[in-house]
Amino acid sequence: MKKFIRKIREEVQSTGTRLANLMTDRKGDLATNTIGAIIIAVVVIGLLIVAINAFFPNFFSSMFQSMADKLNANW
Repeated sequence: MKKFIRKIREEVQSTGTRLANLMTDRKGDLATNTIGAIIIAVVVIGLLIVAINAFFPNFFSSMFQSMADKLNANW
């Protein structure tokens, strides 16, 4: 009987420890915060590109054209 009670107590303590570890687990917080920061950064960069296109309509086309000319000149 003594062994049986000890076994039950060990199982209860083990379950309690696992539950406490599960409740205090913060491993996913860093990944969630990182993904959120990446999404915000992509949205901000997209808004900046839209704003540049609105105020300087030929900015990207002229920039890419000059880059293409410089790259083609090297060949």
